[in-house]
Amino acid sequence: MDFIPSKRADQYLWWKNMSDNIAVEGPKLGLAPADVTSVKALADAQLAAMEAMDAAKVALDGARETERTTTDSSVASIRARVRNWKTLGTYEGSGSEGVLRLRGPSSVVDPLTFKTVLKASVVASQVRVDFTKGGVDAVNIYTRLRGTTGWTKLALDSSSPYYDTRPLTNAAQPESREYMGRGVIDDEEVGVDSDIVSVAFGG
Repeated sequence: MDFIPSKRADQYLWWKNMSDNIAVEGPKLGLAPADVTSVKALADAQLAAMEAMDAAKVALDGARETERTTTDSSVASIRARVRNWKTLGTYEGSGSEGVLRLRGPSSVVDPLTFKTVLKASVVASQVRVDFTKGGVDAVNIYTRLRGTTGWTKLALDSSSPYYDTRPLTNAAQPESREYMGRGVIDDEEVGVDSDIVSVAFGG
């Protein structure tokens, strides 16, 4: 068996142990001081790289969540304002609709039958959920653990993909997550549930 663990979290602890103990254990093995110093530097460089990656991931997850919540708020606000503008008597003759791009392309979406298509995959210790919009404004993403009933809404997302950054329910136990989506037009769910997709998530 490989002495270096396969899981990233365990690898970090392995390198940390090496860094902490090589100065004492190296001479016992008969290593020259230069070799001990070199191994210590190697372990410390690996730890620094992993810690930098973790910090970048935390920052990226935070930025994604900030963008998502800001987008949801901004889109809801601008839609409400534009609906009000369209009631103004000066709207039609102003020519502003075209300049401000207030009319989307002709949609062939049937609000009764629309069905988004989801795809779930594990990317960098989080679940990536790709979805199709097909003319709707956004998609509501729902989840549950396989074997359970009832769905939990994760987000309203107007731009694919959605990233599920939640940790494992039980940190020591991988889980199978299921995802389902519904289309949204003018803040109302339309169509039918997507097919359920699942992914094995180990954290």
